[in-house]
Amino acid sequence: MLCDRFETKRLRLRAFEREDAAVLQAYLNEPSMIGRRCIPWGMKDEAPLSRTQVEEIIESWGKEKKSTTLAIVLREEGDLVGHAGWFWGWDTHCPAAWVAVAPSHQRTGIGSEVLGSLLEHLFLDTPAHNVSNWVSSWDEASLAFAASQGFKESGRVPRGGLRDGVYYDGVMIDILKREWQARGGGS
Repeated sequence: MLCDRFETKRLRLRAFEREDAAVLQAYLNEPSMIGRRCIPWGMKDEAPLSRTQVEEIIESWGKEKKSTTLAIVLREEGDLVGHAGWFWGWDTHCPAAWVAVAPSHQRTGIGSEVLGSLLEHLFLDTPAHNVSNWVSSWDEASLAFAASQGFKESGRVPRGGLRDGVYYDGVMIDILKREWQARGGGS
């Protein structure tokens, strides 16, 4: 375990294993996950993902040098219920973070619990002063979740992509360390 913050009474974050491919494939191919699946940059976000493609995703996550992606597992049952991670590409002061929870486990507090742990790690154990990510403007659920966790819109790329033949904006969101602290983070 990278850090004890990634274990709670209910959840554990761990490295992905090859045996996780079937469960990962199942939830990544859920219709509500298409387009917001948090797969490695540069991989096609097509549907459905084949078993081979999912195995390649797991292998890619294991090789990343500037990114960490971990499996979210229910401690008692051992069930894989999502994945989360961070990327510090060009600047360790401004990493991106993400959480993807299988649809059958959404709205149970898992995303909030995991994101809270990630923010705590990034703000207390790294030089990060803000944490960000991009969300597609059509993804109202993800935008609402991010806002509930203290993230704010910090930029927008008009016509950043196409979905079902319609343009959508890329919405940049972030939370500053001082905003996270004001919400009780780190106490």
